[in-house]
Amino acid sequence: MAFPVPSHLPQRATPQDVTSKVLSTMDEATNKSLTAPLAKSWLEELDATIQSTKERIHDRIHADLPQFERQLQTSISVQTRLRTLSTEVDSLNHTLHDSESGLVPSLVKTLTAHSTLAQKATNARIKHEALTHLLQCREAFSSLDTLVHNGDLPEAVESCARVEQLLKDAPRALVQSEVYLDFKRKFNATKARAEEQLSDAYSRCVLVSPHELTIAQSVQVRQSERALSLSEILSSSSPASLDNHLNTLRRDITVHYIDIILTQPMSVVEHGFKLTCFPSPPNEEIIGSRIDNLSQTLQFLYVHLFAHLPETKRTAFLQSLCKPVVSSVLNNILISNNPSSFARLPSFLKLVTDTVAFEKTCVIGLLGNDSADCPIKEWADGVGGHYERQRRVHILESSRTKILEPDNFSNSFHSEVEVVQASSEPEVVPVQEEVAEDAWGLDEDNSSASVKVNDDGWGFEEDAGSAKKSEDGWGFDDEADGDSSDKVDDGWGFDDTAEESAEPTADGSSTKLETNGHEPEPESDDAWGLDDEATADEAAPEDETNWDDPWGERISAPVDSAGPPPALSVKSPPKVATRLEKLANKGKKGLNGNSPMNSPSIATPFSPNVSSSPAISSPSFNTKAALPSHTSIPSAASKLSDKRPPDLSFSSPKETFLVSSRMKDIIAIVQETLREGRELSESRLLSTVESSSSSGTILYQTAASILDLYRALYPVVFSGILQSIEGPIRFSNNCLYLGTEVETIGKDLHLSNAEAIKGRLGECEKAFKLLGESWYGDAIEKQRQLVDNILTEGTQGFVSTSDQDRYDECENAMNQVLQEIRRVSQKWKDLLTKSKYYTALGSITDAVLCRVLQDVLALSDIPELESHRLSELCRILLALEGLFNEDPEKPSFVVAYVPSWLKFSYLSELLEASLADITYLFEEGALVDFEVEELARLVRALFADTALRANTINKILSGHPSPS
Repeated sequence: MAFPVPSHLPQRATPQDVTSKVLSTMDEATNKSLTAPLAKSWLEELDATIQSTKERIHDRIHADLPQFERQLQTSISVQTRLRTLSTEVDSLNHTLHDSESGLVPSLVKTLTAHSTLAQKATNARIKHEALTHLLQCREAFSSLDTLVHNGDLPEAVESCARVEQLLKDAPRALVQSEVYLDFKRKFNATKARAEEQLSDAYSRCVLVSPHELTIAQSVQVRQSERALSLSEILSSSSPASLDNHLNTLRRDITVHYIDIILTQPMSVVEHGFKLTCFPSPPNEEIIGSRIDNLSQTLQFLYVHLFAHLPETKRTAFLQSLCKPVVSSVLNNILISNNPSSFARLPSFLKLVTDTVAFEKTCVIGLLGNDSADCPIKEWADGVGGHYERQRRVHILESSRTKILEPDNFSNSFHSEVEVVQASSEPEVVPVQEEVAEDAWGLDEDNSSASVKVNDDGWGFEEDAGSAKKSEDGWGFDDEADGDSSDKVDDGWGFDDTAEESAEPTADGSSTKLETNGHEPEPESDDAWGLDDEATADEAAPEDETNWDDPWGERISAPVDSAGPPPALSVKSPPKVATRLEKLANKGKKGLNGNSPMNSPSIATPFSPNVSSSPAISSPSFNTKAALPSHTSIPSAASKLSDKRPPDLSFSSPKETFLVSSRMKDIIAIVQETLREGRELSESRLLSTVESSSSSGTILYQTAASILDLYRALYPVVFSGILQSIEGPIRFSNNCLYLGTEVETIGKDLHLSNAEAIKGRLGECEKAFKLLGESWYGDAIEKQRQLVDNILTEGTQGFVSTSDQDRYDECENAMNQVLQEIRRVSQKWKDLLTKSKYYTALGSITDAVLCRVLQDVLALSDIPELESHRLSELCRILLALEGLFNEDPEKPSFVVAYVPSWLKFSYLSELLEASLADITYLFEEGALVDFEVEELARLVRALFADTALRANTINKILSGHPSPS
């Protein structure tokens, strides 16, 4: 059965013809439905269909009968012609391909016979040509063999050319034959024998040894009676053999004669056809004689050898010698003998002149080099630059060696600088003794001080454009033997017996008051943490004078700086210091007393804000140490002007700082380089030489390059040393010393074209001074960040100091900071000048005090126990005052370099003061260093909320009292 079509597929349309219908009906029949009547019906239906089809065909034919008959006749005719054509084709095929009488087999036999005959004729012709050519080759080879055997090598070379041409023209049929190959082998052997004899004749004619050069004009061929001239030998040699001989000759001449003659002392002797070189004593040699020897050697070679070369090879070979000759002259005569000193330059210039003449005579005239290509003359035209560049390399290399020498800190010296005081009007000056007047209106013992300082009552300017200024108005009474009655009169009501054990014993003081009206910002941690822990038992500071060695006592050439530096000269009488806070500080050690300013030259103190890099203003190492600039305060005490000296003038003090002795060597190299450049530029030796720059310019620039080399190398090579405490300061001192010396050199430089080098040295001077100040400032900032980190991590804002463990941690941190500052002081004291030393130390100290002030004033609540403990912690840092005292018998000058010192000193007292004491000090203007918000916040933290505290805060917030 047929495969059933799936129902989802489209069904074929049912056929419309009768046969298809019958077949479909038969297909649909099954065994059960198939019966005889059904089959009979199918047959009847088929018969009807056939009959119907016949009828339609008949009707169709009779519908167009003439056309049907015509087509039928045509078909019958086509069949007839097809049968006739097939018969004729069979007959023709028999005629062509019959094996006996057919045309094609007969033609094939004829062509085969003709081809065989043509091949025989061709073979005979080729054989004849080959035999004829072989006969010619045999005759030519016989002649060649005879010439070679007789030693007639020039003729043999010509015969070889003929035979070689015959071999090249050989018939193609002969090329692969055995006789041809055998003949070719014999010819090559004979040719090689001729070339070998020519090479042997050349080698016996031209003898080149390290010290002897022999060139024979003729030589006899071995095993023959024929003598060949040098020209015949060279012209008869094959191109390859001649090129090989010339290459070897050029190498031997270059190595054994050109280079040897120009590098070693030699004597050249010419005898006939022989040239001999003898070593000469080196001490008796004149370098110019080497050029003469080379010229004589080239002349000998040209006459006896080069003139016999074939014309086709001569020019190329002579020009190939030009480069070795010129290169050897440049490298072995000019460059290697470039003088290392100006004294040897004249003789060297004579040598240069000789080499230029040699190039013109021998290289161009003899060897035929291009006249436009003159390397020696071009080098000679720039001989001044070559000399200076070589000197530059030598000088920089020696400078590099000096710079890279290991540091020897013991090999140092003290450089002295003159500190010129600034011309600004001083705020506090020495005055005549005044006993009757007292800012507090209290009687004072006349013996407490020989000189008193008056003030304008803090002297604040109210103008918006002026900064607040303060003068020394403290005038503390530092009598060591004060009795109990003195303590009752101080107005504080404190018992300071216990605290005085932690205060410094130095009795120094200063009259310079720096106000600190802003609150310092905290500093973020840095990575400079040094493991320098201080033990808790170091809370009581030792006497600072045990180690604080004044300048000049440990150096070989002491500088007169042991006494207090002179005060500033007064141009107009400023106001007398009259408001002295004696009562507030009576009996307190370590604060500034009633003495005039005795500090060294004062530099502008650093900002106490530890979080920002301070703008460092230190005394310049060339001539000056700047004082802090203040607004001029008008005098309000003209009635006391008759007690002042009419004028005070002092000589400028001098200070020293430590410098490596290596700096003197570097400066000496720079000076020597400039001197050599000046000698070169002033001389007339190079006046005729064309140059893109004037003589001496490169040496002048080299002087600055030496300084650049130091700046570039030292921080990299000695980076480990620069990580130490004293390393940056030493490098800073070296840079500042070099800057000062370079400035002096620039001023003393007097040349016609000195503007460029002065400008270059000026750049070096500025770079050194900037570098020195930068490293100085970075060293200070590093220490400021270090102590700030110690306080930040150790004290944690001084919170909960009532707890004994927290108090111990704070105490350890304060002692660690104290020891760290002392350690820095010990390291830096002998390195820096006094002014820079105290400026640096004051900046680090001020960073510590500002951090403590900021943290303590930020406390919102300070119980009584914590206030006492905070006061004790603050007194630990009062020991730092000893670092600013050179003589225990004289007052310190800490206020001049630590702007926050007075404010910090009052803080330790305010932490234990009563509201009455604070109100009294505020009304008297003693607390002007504090902002009113700071004082109000401190009062709120210290005292309970009472009406008295509220009144005090209101009074404080109303502002500081105006100076009377």
